[in-house]
Amino acid sequence: MATHSSAHHDAQLNVPPKILVVDDIPENHRAFGAVLNHLNAQIFNASSGKDAVALTLRHHFAVILLDVMMPDMDGYETAEIIRVNEDNMATPIIFITALDRSEEFEKKGYETGAVDYLFKPVSPNKLAGKISVFVELETQRIKIKQNLSVIDQLRKRNELILKSVGEGIIGLNKVGEVSFSNPAAQVMLEYSEPELEKLNFVEVACHSNTDNLLIGWEDSEIYKSCMQGNSFHAHIEVFFKKSKIPFPVEYLATPIQSANTDNVLGFVIAFMDITARQKTEEELVRLAQIDTLTGLYNRYSFSRQLSKTISNSLRQKQSIALLFIDLDRFKQINDTLGHETGDHVLKESSKRLSACLRDGDTLCRIGGDEFAVIVENISSGISVAQIADKILEELKRPFHLFGHEIHLSASIGIAVCPMSAISADPLLRCADMAMYKAKQAGKNAYQFFTDEMQNEVASELALENALRIAVKKNEFQLYFQPKVHAKTHQVLGTEALIRWASPSEGFLSPDVFIPKAEEMGLIHPIGTWVLEQGTKMLKEWQDKGYVNERHTIAINLSMRQLMHKDLIDIISNVLKKSKLAPECLELEITESIMMVNSVQTISILNAISELGVKIAIDDFGTGYSSLSYLRLLPIHTIKVDRSFVQVIGIDNGDAIVKTIISLGNNLGLTIVAEGAESPEQVTFLTENNVDLIQGFYFSKPLPLEEYIKYLKVDR
Repeated sequence: MATHSSAHHDAQLNVPPKILVVDDIPENHRAFGAVLNHLNAQIFNASSGKDAVALTLRHHFAVILLDVMMPDMDGYETAEIIRVNEDNMATPIIFITALDRSEEFEKKGYETGAVDYLFKPVSPNKLAGKISVFVELETQRIKIKQNLSVIDQLRKRNELILKSVGEGIIGLNKVGEVSFSNPAAQVMLEYSEPELEKLNFVEVACHSNTDNLLIGWEDSEIYKSCMQGNSFHAHIEVFFKKSKIPFPVEYLATPIQSANTDNVLGFVIAFMDITARQKTEEELVRLAQIDTLTGLYNRYSFSRQLSKTISNSLRQKQSIALLFIDLDRFKQINDTLGHETGDHVLKESSKRLSACLRDGDTLCRIGGDEFAVIVENISSGISVAQIADKILEELKRPFHLFGHEIHLSASIGIAVCPMSAISADPLLRCADMAMYKAKQAGKNAYQFFTDEMQNEVASELALENALRIAVKKNEFQLYFQPKVHAKTHQVLGTEALIRWASPSEGFLSPDVFIPKAEEMGLIHPIGTWVLEQGTKMLKEWQDKGYVNERHTIAINLSMRQLMHKDLIDIISNVLKKSKLAPECLELEITESIMMVNSVQTISILNAISELGVKIAIDDFGTGYSSLSYLRLLPIHTIKVDRSFVQVIGIDNGDAIVKTIISLGNNLGLTIVAEGAESPEQVTFLTENNVDLIQGFYFSKPLPLEEYIKYLKVDR
């Protein structure tokens, strides 16, 4: 058989084009199948990257739908391995993902060979439309191949049967006896032509049933299929040489029928030795599991091995330890001596680490300069500490590379199963946390995961779980704090502040749950909810006459919200839905946010300003903004940070506040002072021309009903 045997047989047998769907979720396979079943195509399903690679080595696909986020081997790794096979270098790959679209994200996909992206939830019409194009292209390719095949068969019919280059050809009579063979078959099977013609095919091929018992010729799948006039294609079977040595083959069995009837006269079997192909497939799988730089297991293999080791240890009631090793100051080596030197340091470090371990311990490289060691069947913490001590001593020895003497150390975190955790991800998390404790203690040390750390992890996991539930069940509420005119004390604006009274965690400060929401990617739905509720409330107050039509509501934006690709559309939709005038919405960003990615920040703030929405800088004075930078931004308001207001009358507090107020006045900005609590502070701020004051002196943040009562009070 030739390299393109699958495509060749597809053309012969008029097999429709093939589509490969790769996704680890069965429901997604059913959904794609429902959309694509009307196409004249065969749909193959793979639940992992490994299964996908194996299928592409045996089939030619018109298009591959490849999920990005999969366990073990993600879509990018899978695509890179598929492209290793020359036959698959031009196969169209469409990535499917639920992640937000980003330029960096799409660039990575196209670099690995994608022709398109589809973002979940996928439109059925869009999916079917894209796939039908590739199916039609493949259909035309197969038709062309069929036509070429017919021409070629007419010209070389006898030669292909008897002297096929590279493929073994065996002719059989109805009872399975060899009637003819070509030279290639004789070489592969190590028989002469007369010797082969004395054999029955069952002496060459291994035929067995589901119980792995040998069966006769007439019970074989070849015989049953061909006697019905059908060909039989076996992707992997075992043939035996004359020396009884087995070898893997792929073969196609075709019935020989009489010219005028459908009677089967015999059979032709074309086969090829696929030993090399199997080795290639095994090597691809091996490469997917090994870190190519150090030759150690990679993160994918580490995760599988850790889960397997934990299961065995729990079943045998034994303890295991996980050592998380981070090389101290490795980045400095890359930055000063170059990445080539850094790579040699990593390779040498892996050798030294291996020398410190016992037989049966597993060493993996799980990141750039991060390694992990799985220590099985530990007798005590002391034995693990001895390994850690040995590692630290080995890594402290100077590295002599390219004429440089390099000094290195490591920080090691140690977590023990089952005491610290009883599954892979939490155990790794515990070891990682312990490693950071070792780094904080001065580096070149190891640290066990302590009860205190355990409590930190448990609290963090509980907070994450509670936060997911809070977003799902909408457990948040808004509190409101007034911003009053410094001289008249009239309420001219309101700041909306999110609050969360968790049923499981109690009342939590936004300083606790907002950073966690950002880390978990939940800040977007939470932030959108605050925008929707805040604008809705202000519009209701205006309509009911509680406040005038120029009253503003201030809402905080985090860094992740500000950089979200749909922020402008979200703000526009919120304003349209609430029917609130854009100039009544004021978005507050912290001064430190402005200093990050200034070009992009200016562009986003200009787009917000063009909507008519006001922009305020919160916590002003703490981020060291330059005057020239402030002039570039479409800012309407600056808020004097409460830390400066609190020290009015103390040390240099008066001078600092006066300087900020003067700066704001020179720029023509509205000045808001927050955190005012005493009559002295209010008097000072009023005398120094602050526009608005916000703080406990006038009111603490209030829930909705209490705030409405506050607004109704005649001042």
